[in-house]
Amino acid sequence: MSSTTVGQTVIVHKDRFAYISHPSITMLDNGEWVAAFNHSRRREGKLMHPPDDPLYRTLLCRSTDKGATWDDPTFAPGFDWYGTECPGIATLADGTVVLSQFRFAWYPLETARKRRAAGERIFLYLPEKRWPTSWTDDFTDADWSRSLFTWARGYHGVYVHLSSDNALTFERTVKLDTANFVDGYSRTGVVELADGRIAYAVTEHHPPVNRYTYLFVSSDGGAHWDAPIVIYDDPDRQFSEPDLAEVSPGELYCVLRCLGPYMYGCRSTDGGLTWSQPEPTGLRGCPGHLLVLNDGRLLCTYGRREEPFGIRMCLSEDGGRTWPTDSEIVIRDDLPNTDLGYPTTIEYESSTLFVCYYGQAAAGVTCVQGTYVTLN
Repeated sequence: MSSTTVGQTVIVHKDRFAYISHPSITMLDNGEWVAAFNHSRRREGKLMHPPDDPLYRTLLCRSTDKGATWDDPTFAPGFDWYGTECPGIATLADGTVVLSQFRFAWYPLETARKRRAAGERIFLYLPEKRWPTSWTDDFTDADWSRSLFTWARGYHGVYVHLSSDNALTFERTVKLDTANFVDGYSRTGVVELADGRIAYAVTEHHPPVNRYTYLFVSSDGGAHWDAPIVIYDDPDRQFSEPDLAEVSPGELYCVLRCLGPYMYGCRSTDGGLTWSQPEPTGLRGCPGHLLVLNDGRLLCTYGRREEPFGIRMCLSEDGGRTWPTDSEIVIRDDLPNTDLGYPTTIEYESSTLFVCYYGQAAAGVTCVQGTYVTLN
């Protein structure tokens, strides 16, 4: 296994009045880098991630100097896209930028009450519930007054936004048909396959009904999507936030976040039509981001929410079949608490990486950061 040099860490975006988190990063055809991440209000002493907070939107920041400096952020695809989950961003071979995101529906309580009476499935956050089942649609009319929030949530959809001008604007929005699944979400972007298709793996996203992980495939650059394909189905196990990599033509590897400390992985050798049973990877952390390096090795980057808190990565020489955890690479082990993670990595020069993630900086301000890593 190669030695590794962990270099400088930079701030991609920080705002002491806002909560900035959960980034995804891509390289554009023109050499610029674009990071997409969450933005909401900062709440002192109370951390609220997108599943709870209707104010989350997506921001984009770009760098023209390989991450040394970053422009002021812009909202994407627009100001009206509120209540979104963690974004994914990717650049296709033809230059199209694909911004992917799941969106909840959010309502003031009285509006939600009327919509539920009309037959819509509505979720409340009740005091006796605990994550990941804090939100429930199993409640009575007497429970409205017990909601811990002045809002309720429902379903909205899974979306991709397509840009032909290097993510300056997104000219087309496509809602993906989830068929019989209960919506779907992943925190990373789409993956372009060797045959020109693009693939996007998601998991149902309304605990405790996160039963299915499934795959969307598009043959026309994201304008239209085939019917979803099941990757994994287990009513008794909670997987979430999958990420894909094509480790050889037609062979896909998927890493899955689990409620336990370790990630799992599964594989398709027929372009995503059928999948193996998930198996433990031995990687302790979550969630994972996969990247096939120029030299053919598979990189997985992930957050560690156990002491020492930080960001780590591991390299597989055999397409994810084995992960030598004794050679795990520590990128950060100095972050102050569990408010961290969700890294994505780009290889901008051969064996030279930029790892983008979030964590708390000085004065407890959560922000998006990036660290340079060289595989020697």
